[in-house]
Amino acid sequence: MPVADRPVDDLAPVLTNVAADARPGTRAKIANSPETRAFLELGLHLLRDDLLDHRGPDLLDDHDAGTRLFTGLSQARLVERAEQEDAHRDHPRMLTVGMFRDRWRYKSRYTEDLIAYLLRPALLEQAVRDVAEAAREIPEDASFGEFVRRLVDRAMALTTGDPLWSLQTVVWVALPNHPRVQGFLTARYEHWITHWAGLYQLLADRYGLRLRPGYAWSDVAEVFDAVAEGARLRARAMGSPAQLSTGDDVLTGTILALLPGFFTNPEVCAVPPGPQRPGDG
Repeated sequence: MPVADRPVDDLAPVLTNVAADARPGTRAKIANSPETRAFLELGLHLLRDDLLDHRGPDLLDDHDAGTRLFTGLSQARLVERAEQEDAHRDHPRMLTVGMFRDRWRYKSRYTEDLIAYLLRPALLEQAVRDVAEAAREIPEDASFGEFVRRLVDRAMALTTGDPLWSLQTVVWVALPNHPRVQGFLTARYEHWITHWAGLYQLLADRYGLRLRPGYAWSDVAEVFDAVAEGARLRARAMGSPAQLSTGDDVLTGTILALLPGFFTNPEVCAVPPGPQRPGDG
C-alpha cells in the first residue's frame, strides 16, 4: 500500500541496506532522495556498459581488464583454487602464476578464451548425441506420449542439471552483444533446430503422424524449442519443472496439446506404433 508523502515508486521498502542505522523516517527520506536514485541509476548504466553493451575487450590495450563479468577471476585466485583441488589429486597439476602469464599476457585475453571455451561447439555436439542416444533407448512399442515424456525428461536433465548450461545462460544473457556470444547463439539455435526438426520427422514417421499443409518440420522444432527454453529457465529457478494438473510437466503437456494444430491425425498418438493405425481403414 502507498504511504502518505512517499512517491509511488517508494524505494524505502526496496532498499533494505541504505542508511541502515538511521531512524525509520530518516531512512525513508534518504532511500527516496534524488541522490540515492542517482547512484542506483549510475550503477545500472555501468552494468549496461559492462555487460549488455560489451562487445569484447581491446586485446592490444594493456589496461583493458576485459569483460567485467569476470572481474573476480584474478591469476592469484585461479592458482589458489588449483592448489585446493590439487590437495585431493593423486597427480597435482602444480599451476603457477608464471605458467598463466606464459599463456595469456593480458587478463582480457584469458577471459575471451574462457568465453570461447565455455561456448565451444563440442559441448553442444555432446548434448545432441545424448538426446539421440536417449531416443534410441526408448522401447519400440512405447506410445507417443510415453516417448515424448521420456525424451523430455532426458533433454531437461541434460540442461537444468548441468552447471555449464547455467554458466552459458548467464554469459549469453549478460553479454548479448559480444561477438563470440552472438556466434554461439546463432550456431546453437541453427544446429539445435535442425537436429530437433529431423528427430520430429522421424518420430512422426514412426507413429504415422501427418504434418498439416503449410507447416515445415522446422516450424514444429521452433515452437517446441521456444517452450523448452522457457521450461528450462523456470525449472532452474524453481528447482523442478512446472507440472500441469494432468501430471505432465509443462513441456510435455505443451507438445501434446499442440499436436492437433500441427498434425491432421493426432489421434494416432493414443496407441503404440504398429502396422494398423487409426484411420488407416
